[in-house]
Amino acid sequence: MAALLVLCTNTPSMHAQQTEKAEAPAPPVVDLTRGVSFEVSPHTGYMGGSGTFGLRFSMNYGAFNFEIAGEQVIGQTANLYPIFVNAVLNLSTKGNLIPYGTVGGGLMLTTPTNTIGDETVSTLGVSFGGGARYYLTEIFGLRLEGKQYITSVQSERDQNDELLFFQEISLGVTFLFN
Repeated sequence: MAALLVLCTNTPSMHAQQTEKAEAPAPPVVDLTRGVSFEVSPHTGYMGGSGTFGLRFSMNYGAFNFEIAGEQVIGQTANLYPIFVNAVLNLSTKGNLIPYGTVGGGLMLTTPTNTIGDETVSTLGVSFGGGARYYLTEIFGLRLEGKQYITSVQSERDQNDELLFFQEISLGVTFLFN
């Protein structure tokens, strides 16, 4: 009986409220709503059977980014240099993972590599796609992106415009500066 009495007095009541402190959640690694930030993203990838590398500069305004991108696509008979201005919509503004959609327009310069006398061809193009940035720290992350490029060139054979489509997949790193 004495053991039962000691057990009942030393155990907390089943009906008493426990006052435990709830820990505050950790702040997100990246918070794009804190003001304007800048981003530099070197990348490499694959476009239409050729290797590509490039650099992107962007200004982040929370959910929206404006980006200038330049690349070189190394082809067997010609090199392609897309120079684009993109609008980016971030689907999330806080956390480690920031998925996004992008649309842009710009200039596509095509330079022959193995012929003499051919001229550089410049055409206007549009692009659209999406991707994700995964931040490992507040300033460093990884970036994966897929894009579709569309441009029109005039055929020398029959003087008709031909619509060309290029798909690109790229992987790079990103550096974020507040």
